[in-house]
Amino acid sequence: MSNNSRIQLVQRTNNPHNGFVKLNGSGPSVYADSMPPPIDDPDGRAGWLFQKSSGAEKFNYYCYSQGSKAITLGHLRSVHFSGAVDNYVSGASVPFFVVYTKPTGVGDAGLWYHSKVAYAISNVADIQLGELCYFYGGEKPTDITSSYRHIFLNNIVIEGDALPAEEILYMSVHSDSGAADTTRILISDMGFETNNGNIKRNIKLV
Repeated sequence: MSNNSRIQLVQRTNNPHNGFVKLNGSGPSVYADSMPPPIDDPDGRAGWLFQKSSGAEKFNYYCYSQGSKAITLGHLRSVHFSGAVDNYVSGASVPFFVVYTKPTGVGDAGLWYHSKVAYAISNVADIQLGELCYFYGGEKPTDITSSYRHIFLNNIVIEGDALPAEEILYMSVHSDSGAADTTRILISDMGFETNNGNIKRNIKLV
């Protein structure tokens, strides 16, 4: 085997994604209550395309529910997703990342969660139509493989206590139900990273 062949083999097997969800496979468990459901992009871009048509339609793509051990807010270092905004009317046109914690029955901020932490863009963020970008909140993720322009989700909105010891219930990427009816958003991957670096999730939507 030549040196070039060995390099190609490494590039093919060292994939930056460690999770894959097919739209017509286990996709419904990830896009869940999204209305309308996402579709394949007619322009051939990788990922799921959401096209709003009316009312309070929005998407919610879930990228975490607990495995054998819980992750707390204090463990969470960063969150991220890659995507493109095809039509911009206002800040509501841009997707955002949300972390929900488990309800305790005392002082819960919602019917099914204790606290909610949302990571969104600021009013000065530069959004170019159709440009695939890497959006992140919290600390900048380590070992970033994306060559896309990075956009920091520095507008953090908290409901509830959001204490470090709270166990995380769900993490998800959302669109805004108040966005214009012409909203078009592509999401190609999403994930998160813990403080100790032991968990680095990057889930590709296919």
